[in-house]
Amino acid sequence: MSLVLGSLLAAASSITVTGNVPSEPAAQRFVAQVAIAAANDVPLARFTDPVCVGSTGLPPSADAVVADRITAVAASAGLRIARPGCTPNVMVVFVKDGRDAVRTLSQAGSGAMLSQSHADIRRLLAEPGPVWAWSEVDLRSRDGDPQRHTDTGPKMLHVPTSTRLSMPIHRDIVSSVVLINRDAAADRDLRQIADYAALRALTGAKLKGSAKEPTILTLFTPEAGAAGDGLAPNSLTAADRTFLSAFYAVRADMAQPLQRQRMVDQMARSPAAP
Repeated sequence: MSLVLGSLLAAASSITVTGNVPSEPAAQRFVAQVAIAAANDVPLARFTDPVCVGSTGLPPSADAVVADRITAVAASAGLRIARPGCTPNVMVVFVKDGRDAVRTLSQAGSGAMLSQSHADIRRLLAEPGPVWAWSEVDLRSRDGDPQRHTDTGPKMLHVPTSTRLSMPIHRDIVSSVVLINRDAAADRDLRQIADYAALRALTGAKLKGSAKEPTILTLFTPEAGAAGDGLAPNSLTAADRTFLSAFYAVRADMAQPLQRQRMVDQMARSPAAP
């Protein structure tokens, strides 16, 4: 398997973007085309703990490029980065058969899938591939208090009163996993793969239907074509970048529809927006 290493070994931490920062209508189209697994009456989940990225399944030098690039993307969005030697909470795994890997992990009761419901597993197994991604999510009170076990067994969460704009909870991503079929990664640009995996892992975002606005999420989709990825950009687009920043800028205790509108506002107010 041939993989594009080249100058990426030296430039994995250099973040560049393509395209223009979106106007408000373009931002609305971008946010609308992104599907994130969450009910409308709960906040979107995101990382609050420092991010530690791991990659496995490729030659060590290639895995290092992927991990370093995702770390750089996370840092550029303002996420805290864990110290060297940390235990990864973002894992990109290149495998022979991602669907089979999901099935094996779920049947084994893997800690990487503890919070995935039977419906979540069925949804993952129904994915066409060649990528399967999910996040383990923890529910916390608005003040950051975790759920606690009671004497009778079920977990309980003491929450403050909600308001029109503020929910009593927020949802933290504990870990994210992105499985990629190794054959699908062959001969592709590692930075392109890493940027795609970063957006999937850090936000849970997935392209919904065909792209109305340019995005790295067109990689590994039928619309992107076979080898060569005709519609997929080489790296994060300006819209991808502003979306990621807006995703982590909006309040964590809002319901998803309100968070999405705030993200549109944030994206359109970017200093580089026309």
